[in-house]
Amino acid sequence: MAIVTLRAMSVFDDTEMAAWSGFLRAHKVVISKLDAELQHAHDLPLVWYDALVQLHMSGRPLRMKELAGRLLLSRSATTRFVDRLESAGLVTRSLADDDRRGMTVELTEEGYRRLREASPTHLDGVKAHFVSRLGRDELETLASAWKTVLTNEGG
Repeated sequence: MAIVTLRAMSVFDDTEMAAWSGFLRAHKVVISKLDAELQHAHDLPLVWYDALVQLHMSGRPLRMKELAGRLLLSRSATTRFVDRLESAGLVTRSLADDDRRGMTVELTEEGYRRLREASPTHLDGVKAHFVSRLGRDELETLASAWKTVLTNEGG
């Protein structure tokens, strides 16, 4: 009986596999560096920074369900996550005006201050670890590819 290797079983050619595994590795490396920089400089995990950005960009309080969708978390994970942000004084939770059963989340002044302080570190990191390593054509190709991949996916 012949032993079938993973490569032989693969439905991907070398280019497809390189694109997929490269995406996964690049994501891990860049996200790890960005998280470490924010933690070191501002004692702020990247996932917390992302939540503050999402709340700020919304321009209004977000329902827990909306925030969960923007952060790609389940509702229960979002509840626990918002508990930690609220304990840190970065957000407040309140009953939704239009539906007293729902909860909304919004930035506090402290949350906004921390976001303002951390943004230069994060943006410099994105530039250093991602944008500056690619040429304009590569950036345009990636932007187009992500748009194609995310079409009809809610992303």
